[in-house]
Amino acid sequence: WYQRRVRELYFHYRHVKCHVCKTVPQDPAICLICGGLVCVRSQCCKWLETGECTKHAQQCGTGTAIYLVIMSSTVVIIRGERVYLWGSVYLDQHDEEDIDLKRGKTLYLSDTRYQCLNQQWLSHSFDHVLKRWGWHQSQF
Repeated sequence: WYQRRVRELYFHYRHVKCHVCKTVPQDPAICLICGGLVCVRSQCCKWLETGECTKHAQQCGTGTAIYLVIMSSTVVIIRGERVYLWGSVYLDQHDEEDIDLKRGKTLYLSDTRYQCLNQQWLSHSFDHVLKRWGWHQSQF
């Protein structure tokens, strides 16, 4: 999944099919743990009222997974029934986020942000560092 610019990431994944529904996702996300592609907030891959991101988190990370939502450049963390919108690891030339890619600026992978996210994952510190968790209510 590693691409220096978010545009390259988009072009790389724009025709990749979901392994569950076998269609190209409208809102694709990449699992930053295993590199798998999942459908976000989509009915096509729900299983017993559980969204694909939640199901994948159970299988891949024993309930915890980190996703990069390609169409918004947002990192989403699923931990059990909770969700956290972490922000983005892609920043513009002024080190600012462009959530939902509304400004049209070229975004580059921020090594600092990526290392911060990676350190939080490796040290199991999400619950200690991140304070604004919400309930995803099977939407993910």
